[in-house]
Amino acid sequence: MQAGVLSRTLPIMRSRVLRGLLAFMVLTAPLGVQAQSGVTLASLPEPLRLVDALLAVSETHPDLQMAHTQVAAAQIRLEQVESSYGLDAFVELQPRLASKASVSGVDFEDDSRYGLVLSKRLMDFGRSESEKEAASAALKAQQVAFLVRRDRLTLNIMERFFAVILADYTYRLFDERLAISYFRYIRMAERRDRFEQYSDLEVAEHEALYRKAYAARLQADLRRRQTRHVLALALGRPGELSKELVTPDLAVYRDRELPPYTELADQVISKSPALQARRQDVAAAQAAVDVAQKLNSPVLSAEFEAREYSNTASASRDRYRANLKFNVPLFNGTGQRDTEVALARNTLLHEQAELLSAEYAVREKVLALLVGLEINRAQALAASAQETYRSYYQDHSRALYELEMRSDLGDAQAAAAEAMLEVIRVDFQHALLWAQIDALLGLPTALIQEN
Repeated sequence: MQAGVLSRTLPIMRSRVLRGLLAFMVLTAPLGVQAQSGVTLASLPEPLRLVDALLAVSETHPDLQMAHTQVAAAQIRLEQVESSYGLDAFVELQPRLASKASVSGVDFEDDSRYGLVLSKRLMDFGRSESEKEAASAALKAQQVAFLVRRDRLTLNIMERFFAVILADYTYRLFDERLAISYFRYIRMAERRDRFEQYSDLEVAEHEALYRKAYAARLQADLRRRQTRHVLALALGRPGELSKELVTPDLAVYRDRELPPYTELADQVISKSPALQARRQDVAAAQAAVDVAQKLNSPVLSAEFEAREYSNTASASRDRYRANLKFNVPLFNGTGQRDTEVALARNTLLHEQAELLSAEYAVREKVLALLVGLEINRAQALAASAQETYRSYYQDHSRALYELEMRSDLGDAQAAAAEAMLEVIRVDFQHALLWAQIDALLGLPTALIQEN
């Protein structure tokens, strides 16, 4: 029943995404301009395969753009912190008029000066290092969060792709039922008119069944269009509707064994990208506490000044000066440091609670997925048995029809189509459940790899 075979494609590795992330942001900055500039994308292949859809997602998709901007903001903050030990240079201009107290009877005279000042921080006893640790952890958290959002988009594309195929099969099923209902209604109406074989009541009953079947088929047809629009949006290609989709080969998911809950939950807790992002948030919060505690740390800096004066009479006016400054805070009556430390510790407690809550949620999610797979396995056996039965029954009805005996061949064909639809639906659900487990484990999509 699977109509397509996946081609050979290279696996998408997470490390490659991380390495190329900053380069991509440079090439696409500013993102807002790119999104509005009408970037031309290659058309989707026809017929469309699932692996092609997963590889063709547009990088201008708003979900990915939001993730990129958050990574870029974290990178900017890190660069800002790293620049704290950079060299500052500025020009100082002081147009002045002065009346010297030491010289009586002299009016205001020109006492202007200008100069070049170079300043560089040499040491702040760990404060900048703690700020760098906090910014670096925040950047790593955003990079992992980007992968999480990418995984969610991949799962969404898979779900939307399957929805289109199921909508096509559903439409064919209702179209078959409509044909049967229409044939029965017309035949009964003709026999009533020609032979008075059926009553008006019986004809009206079959007309009502026909109209109901027509409405159901119309709804199924509109569902086909709707699911294609939703898939196009998930791919970041609004309005680009695929006419035909290939039913994917999902054998890569069928041979898997269900792991014990405890074992899988421990693996997910250890490897989950979402939890890794939370742990980086905790690390950033811990570093922020260190920053707050070092708010009043001493600062050692060096300065070099080169100045020119309109009046050089004073001996204290140095043309060149090199300074080594050691600033040691002694007292601050505002309590700023204590306030900053308290706020940073409160943020740390919040992030730790968020991490623990996320771990609980992941454990619950793992359990739900394993239960879903257990139920799906039973549903798959039931769907397969029903399909076998309906196939035999269809052959039986066809044999009776060929012998010109009373037969319900049309109903048998429709029932066989419905059984096939259920087999496909259960198979798709099985693949989605395993794809969610792979995402929780931080694994690449199983379908995007060499067959």
